[in-house]
Amino acid sequence: MLEWINRISLLWAFVILCALHALLYYSLGNGSWFMLALLAALVETGIIAAIQAFSRMTRKSND
Repeated sequence: MLEWINRISLLWAFVILCALHALLYYSLGNGSWFMLALLAALVETGIIAAIQAFSRMTRKSND
């Protein structure tokens, strides 16, 4: 699974997550749906980036 996460493009992950969150928050009728979507996408993309960095560091230390 870590190999799959390492192959994810962070830019496309952010765009897709932002679009999905925007759709979710807009459909729920939230007044600040755009900012919520941006923040949620940033947090989740940051988590993906942290997992990628951790995975790459452990792979280098195993070599």
